[in-house]
Amino acid sequence: MDKLPSAVSLEVSIPFMLGSASLAASYGSSFFLVEALRSIGQSATTAGAVISTGTIATILSSLVAGRIADLLGLMRTITSAAAMIAAAMICFASASILPLLAYVGGLLLGIGWSVFYILAPLQVLYHVQAETRIKYLTLLSGSQMLGIGLAAPLARTVAEAIGSYIAVYSFFAVACVLGTMLLEFAGRALAQAPQIKVPSVRLTFKGVLRAFKSNARYPIMMIGIGACVFAGLSTFQSLYATSRALSPDTFFLAFTVTAVLFRFAVAPIIGRFRLERVAALLFACTIAGLVILFVNVGSTTIYILGTAFFALGYGLSYSTLNSMVLHIAGNDEASFAIYSQVFTLSYFIGLFGFPYIAGQVVKVSSVDCLLISMVMLITANGVLLAIQVFSTIRKH
Repeated sequence: MDKLPSAVSLEVSIPFMLGSASLAASYGSSFFLVEALRSIGQSATTAGAVISTGTIATILSSLVAGRIADLLGLMRTITSAAAMIAAAMICFASASILPLLAYVGGLLLGIGWSVFYILAPLQVLYHVQAETRIKYLTLLSGSQMLGIGLAAPLARTVAEAIGSYIAVYSFFAVACVLGTMLLEFAGRALAQAPQIKVPSVRLTFKGVLRAFKSNARYPIMMIGIGACVFAGLSTFQSLYATSRALSPDTFFLAFTVTAVLFRFAVAPIIGRFRLERVAALLFACTIAGLVILFVNVGSTTIYILGTAFFALGYGLSYSTLNSMVLHIAGNDEASFAIYSQVFTLSYFIGLFGFPYIAGQVVKVSSVDCLLISMVMLITANGVLLAIQVFSTIRKH
């Protein structure tokens, strides 16, 4: 094996990031699915069932993504997942002809996005030195956030131009096809580049158990808790905004802009700092953002400030905690592919599982009580981080 470079060439990184952004935008378009299906006479119940189908497919597919990659090859699996997302967009666009296709689209989108999201980081990380992995994780997550953030304004613009929300998915199908081509181009360039020996990617019970026996269990739990907080805040943002006579669009716009800008801005330098210190700072910013939102009584300026702090803290925590997992896997001479997949699984569980619990909190109490509970969850992350640091010091 040749010595790994400290950077990925532009002929790889640019198409890979652009392709990832295209797929993320298509995934983000699913947030308009309820409105699109209702525009062709389908009920909100049908839309909910389609989304639930996609959610279940996402969780189940994440368990077997590595097994598929072992059979087909990592890059071929990624491009196949991208093609499935394109097929999902075509199904959604055709739902006005045959409503059953919406369910097929939900299934394909869940499978495609899950497999792509869990495997895409590995394709790049196999080709760079350990010290620079956090840079590319941050850039990749920034590209995906950019795509998801652009989905809403793009969908509105296209819908207004052609007069149909369901036809918007034809536009995203084209974007997906272009994204798939970009990923294929990047994959061919990567095939000629030096890389580490690729072990089996599939998840095994032994591999998962080893991850939880190591110190990697702490960042794995932290991202699950962080995903809970993000899911709770975003799901019930309309309720929060209404309680303060504000617009929830302000939150989503401020969050996306802040998260994307900071991810791209800090990516080149974040690897210079100790990850545990970065994580502690990010948790503090997340708590500050939640507290600001809690004390806000109706100011748009304070709303944006609180959202910006939250976006900074949460927005950079994913790549930081993932890099901590990879660093621990390297020290343990374990498969960072398995550790990374367990990390993503924890994220999915928190993201899709917590909204129900949050809903019960709001039902019994109020959205303010939910904010307090989320502050407590991020505080728990701080405690887990302290335990990890203490455990690492004691081990050495």
